[in-house]
Amino acid sequence: MPIGAKFLQLGDILITAADNTVSHCGIVAGTTTINAASGKIDRADMVCHATSKGIKTDAAAEWANRPGGVGVFRMRGLNHISSGGKPATKRIAEAATFLASHCHYSPGRAVFKSWLTSSEYGSGAQGRLKKYLAKIASGQPLDIAVYCSEFVVLSYQFAANGDSHAAYFIDLDAKHTLPKDLRTWLLQRARGGSWQVLGNLVP
Repeated sequence: MPIGAKFLQLGDILITAADNTVSHCGIVAGTTTINAASGKIDRADMVCHATSKGIKTDAAAEWANRPGGVGVFRMRGLNHISSGGKPATKRIAEAATFLASHCHYSPGRAVFKSWLTSSEYGSGAQGRLKKYLAKIASGQPLDIAVYCSEFVVLSYQFAANGDSHAAYFIDLDAKHTLPKDLRTWLLQRARGGSWQVLGNLVP
């Protein structure tokens, strides 16, 4: 089932087709203002993603043209969850935007480190996340080497402020999560009912 770019919402996760040799993913984290019949509205249609050219934000419609198609994943009820008096969708988008200015792409991390251990959310992942958040809290400089799926997972984890009990927390080891691992995690939870696969993205 196709989903049009205009029906996306903040926090949606986009992953290129499973049959691609190397998958890529991004997160809907930005809006554009359009004129609608009811007046001006902000449409969530900008995708933030880590690429070999840096952390980029591109129009979702451009993603629709990627070879093999792009699957759209969304947590059920995310738009009804709030945290700290702010919608969870907005917290996730803000976390992604913050990370975009505090990260750089690392091809070596994607090719080598991601394969070295399990993507389970263990003590190593918890320690790294705690260190990142402590740096932010203390005002220390933060510059994380990431690849695409790591960036997406960290966006959700930062939005939850490291709280693994938050409904939208993605409990994966971001550093060791390839796009295929993230897809598997999302599909498992789609079968469980907490996430959903909306279909392939179309312009």
